[in-house]
Amino acid sequence: MQKFLEEAKKTSRTIANLDTHTKNRVLREMADALLAHCNYIIEQNNKDMSEGTLNNLSNALLDRLLLTGERVEAMAAAIKQIADQKEPVGKTLEGWITEDGLNIQKISVPIGVIGIIYESRPNVTSDTAALCFKSGNVCVLKGGKEAEHSNKAIAKVLKQVLAKNKLPEQAISLLPDSTREGVANLIKQDKYVDLIVP
Repeated sequence: MQKFLEEAKKTSRTIANLDTHTKNRVLREMADALLAHCNYIIEQNNKDMSEGTLNNLSNALLDRLLLTGERVEAMAAAIKQIADQKEPVGKTLEGWITEDGLNIQKISVPIGVIGIIYESRPNVTSDTAALCFKSGNVCVLKGGKEAEHSNKAIAKVLKQVLAKNKLPEQAISLLPDSTREGVANLIKQDKYVDLIVP
């Protein structure tokens, strides 16, 4: 776990310094890649659906878990919408000049490494990865175990786009130990993880 998070922390410096044009171009490529690999993602999702049925998941949970062509298209559209948003990094949020003539400014900056813990909605994998990338952050994702195959497939597709653009794949990572102990360990790693979003 520590080595994994060390790599994520190192990667955060690279991602924080990406320019707007590069981030938006890579995000659009990610959206296109999801569409191009739609059949693969659905095939992996079918494994989760089969296991969910065997484990007697409720119809509501199965519906949250299900990916269709239409839902993958919606995931891709969401990433494109994120790419179209204004640049969140480097914005002057407020400022003032002191009596001594000192110019004080509050400027938005990336947070660093963000751990995100969420339930069995595979679309959250692509949504949160894209939001973190757009804002210059690295994400460590921990989705529900019911969506394990789907989440791995989505993360794999997004990471391939990073690699193609010679960017560190660690910018988007799934937590390697998704047990309760793994999560408990993650939330203690404040040397490497700057924020946890449950």
